[in-house]
Amino acid sequence: MPTLLLTRPRTSAENFVKAAAWAGDVVISPLIEVVLRPIAPPAPGEGVIFTSQHGVRAVAAVTGVRDAPVWCVGPGTFAAAQAAGFATLHQGGGTAESLIAELAAAPPDCPLVHVHGAHVVTDLAGRLMDAGLRARGVVGYDQHERPLSDAARQCLLRQGHVVVPVFSPRSAKLFARAWEELGAPLAQLHALAISAAAAQALGQVPLASLTIAHSPDLPGVLGALGQVQATLEPDQNPR
Repeated sequence: MPTLLLTRPRTSAENFVKAAAWAGDVVISPLIEVVLRPIAPPAPGEGVIFTSQHGVRAVAAVTGVRDAPVWCVGPGTFAAAQAAGFATLHQGGGTAESLIAELAAAPPDCPLVHVHGAHVVTDLAGRLMDAGLRARGVVGYDQHERPLSDAARQCLLRQGHVVVPVFSPRSAKLFARAWEELGAPLAQLHALAISAAAAQALGQVPLASLTIAHSPDLPGVLGALGQVQATLEPDQNPR
């Protein structure tokens, strides 16, 4: 059975394992540790944009107010905001680009604050301001780099199939660097990339296979995982 190696922040990795129902071994080795910042709460009358579960946690940690209108990038963030007690929720199409398009097409009648990490792919607030909306960005958490765990190192240094999902260009670059630092890894890597940009960021990592998700979100990556799993696992019911 192949091993599933997850390098996401631990909470996100554990949630992914639950959603994936992976039958083989799982190794969780976060290459990014999320540390919340003590931010000021959103201002009264301000709407909030969440593009990650960490943003939800950052706001929930500094205020008990839950009546602000909230726009979530996709179903995972929507579920996190709902669990945190936010009641007026809008779910986007799963990507920052689709959320920007939706907000630009139907501008809300309140200013918006996007709570995000120190490292972002898209300047969402800037794009919204360019579209004529009132928006600002707040860094709600840091994403500190971490080395591979001993368990992950051993997994990659020995022979065997290892499936590695990458959820952003930055995490892909961190994994590529960690792979190079191992020296002589023997694992046969099967990468699952959330996007073409994330796949490209793997650089020169030698891959046995590369699958890009059909959509840049959790369902897309889970679908790609199912494809790879079906290819690698032995047929449990031979005819």
